Amino acid sequence: MLSIKNIYKSYGDVQALNGVSFDIKKGCIFGLLGPNGAGKTTAIRIILSIIYPDKGEIQNSFNKVGYMPEERGLYPDMRLDELIRFLGNLRGMKKRDIEEQMDFWLERLELKDRKKDKVKDLSKGLKQRLHLIISVLHDPELLILDEPFTGLDPIAVMSLRDLVSELKSRGKTILLSTHWMDQAEQLCDSICLIKEGKEIYVGDLKELKESYRKDEFYLEVEGEVDFDQLPIIGEVKKKGKGFVGKTEKESSEFLRILAGMTEVIEFKLITPSLEEVFVQKVQSE
Repeated sequence: MLSIKNIYKSYGDVQALNGVSFDIKKGCIFGLLGPNGAGKTTAIRIILSIIYPDKGEIQNSFNKVGYMPEERGLYPDMRLDELIRFLGNLRGMKKRDIEEQMDFWLERLELKDRKKDKVKDLSKGLKQRLHLIISVLHDPELLILDEPFTGLDPIAVMSLRDLVSELKSRGKTILLSTHWMDQAEQLCDSICLIKEGKEIYVGDLKELKESYRKDEFYLEVEGEVDFDQLPIIGEVKKKGKGFVGKTEKESSEFLRILAGMTEVIEFKLITPSLEEVFVQKVQSE
């Protein structure tokens, strides 16, 4: 549905994008991830034709796109309902559709009682919700969110994350640009990791994390266990109520041997976080 092929973009001597390529499939949440200054916003602006690449190709079959920019731009002295109607009109929406969608989203994002308030009277978190309403008002097929979690408190982050998942369940395709690896890890199906304008990984998130798994385990048992009798590599370390170690066998075989020795309360393989993977990936590059 959206294909970016070998995109280059420079500003003077600064190479913002250096041969970046990725594909976004319909109905998925795609993460464009990397530290601040990596080139994420430049890539988004090229997708939206706000700026144009120096070289490369873009194929986009989405008819309607919603965009929530990192730099929030709302008219502070307008009432919420006035602003929503104004921007709905700019989108070419019918009056009836604007009113229906506005009522739905104000209710959904708990802003119904504030619709007559001026934008400048909203907190940062509420302005973020309003910006999201504007982005989805016209029912876009592709929704682009650029650093949507910046400046939000934990409750607001959780609420926004749940809403993004809900939009995906409605069949929306979402491009999420963020440097919050923990939020991307919970939301994204596929990702593109960017550092200094260069892609260092493009593909399935689960496959990436699985490739960095090192057969490490966390174990809690009832009573004692003789680790010398288990197929373990190196030293087992105490962690909280349990132990952390590395096995030389498949987890099912290791667990079968362990269950014959003691009562197992918890056993799980440890998969590195996306943040840990990103650091390792950057260091290897």
